[in-house]
Amino acid sequence: MPEHHLIFGHFIVLKECIQALPRNTTMHVVVRHMARRFSNGVFCLNLWPFNMAVFIISDPVLASQVEAAFLDKPEAICTTMEVISGGPSLMTMYGNTWKKWRGLFNAGFAAGYVIGLAPAIADEVAVFCNLLQDRTKAGTMFQLEEYTLRFTFDVIGRVTLDARLHYQTQGSALADCLRRQVYWTPFGTTFNPFRRYLSPRPVVQKYNSYRMNQYLDEEIDKRGSIIEGGFQKMAKPQLRMFLYAGHDTKSSTLLYCFILLHRHQKFSPKSELNTTKFSALNPLSSIHKEVLRIFPPAATLREGRSDLVLVDDKDRQYPTRGCNIWVLDLAMHHCEDVFLKASRRALEWGPRSCIGQSLAQLELKVALVMKARMFDIAPAGGNMTVDGNRVYQAEMGGGGAHPVDGFPVRVTSRV
Repeated sequence: MPEHHLIFGHFIVLKECIQALPRNTTMHVVVRHMARRFSNGVFCLNLWPFNMAVFIISDPVLASQVEAAFLDKPEAICTTMEVISGGPSLMTMYGNTWKKWRGLFNAGFAAGYVIGLAPAIADEVAVFCNLLQDRTKAGTMFQLEEYTLRFTFDVIGRVTLDARLHYQTQGSALADCLRRQVYWTPFGTTFNPFRRYLSPRPVVQKYNSYRMNQYLDEEIDKRGSIIEGGFQKMAKPQLRMFLYAGHDTKSSTLLYCFILLHRHQKFSPKSELNTTKFSALNPLSSIHKEVLRIFPPAATLREGRSDLVLVDDKDRQYPTRGCNIWVLDLAMHHCEDVFLKASRRALEWGPRSCIGQSLAQLELKVALVMKARMFDIAPAGGNMTVDGNRVYQAEMGGGGAHPVDGFPVRVTSRV
């Protein structure tokens, strides 16, 4: 356990770690630096009065026990997620309620159905490439993240709402309100009491929520009488959750794919560049798998239980009652003894794995092959680095990690 202060708990140690990194570095990077001090792969942080004590776990033996226990998310996390979604969603539901809704949506995200969405994805990728082509003519530096966020939002909009939002080329009230909601919703990472409690955040969040629900009501009403009023009320949080989860992390993953391709320019997937078959794009999975290893875009906490006692490989016991548990994927992903090359996988396994993983992987493959055919994307230089990365992962609200400064780049054309 880090050095504990009688009054301030672990906040002094946490402050030292935060100050050793750029101010906007995401919290899981900060905690990873702290975890390097503890070779046994587990330590505890006392965050009272802002949060419960947190077990930080970077040991695979303990992590597997946490995953096998099917722990719930802490109430604070669920409450925060429901600010974004507007109510209970697949992210916060449990038990039979979760099974019911997961069953309803499984067919819409099945691999066979998602393949049929490839033409729609290609349409949005074509718009994205046209916009990048315009930037190559200008020859100036710009923030690429704004383009990828709009692109991924257009894709998830077509899948979720069966409508073209045209967010890449014009404004969208739905997209703007959701993105503002994400920005104004921190996951308890702000310890400054003035920023935490004396903020217009609740008013902004209520307004954004009202505007999003208004838009979704109009979209649902277009479907006529096939949707009952009660179902409509319950469906809106699910739709908002899909729109949020379906654009935010995919955008960050795509940007870090561009970074790795720039760093390893000798990598040239020639067979994939010239193919017209989506089945031939499978080797491109190695790119985004590696990105998800090096730059995981999100993480979550789990709530300990009185009946769960973790036991490490030396038979040391760690009771979890009254604590939250954070399995620090980032630390394990960067440990060669833990994350073996042959075991790389893109997304989670198990019953609560990402429902949209087939869609996400197809979207990334199509975008990457079009980028590799048409553009060279070079990140801008700079002084601030974290672990040697100029484009380190930064806090941008909503719990996700984004490339810092919106990923400033220069783009040149290959054609």
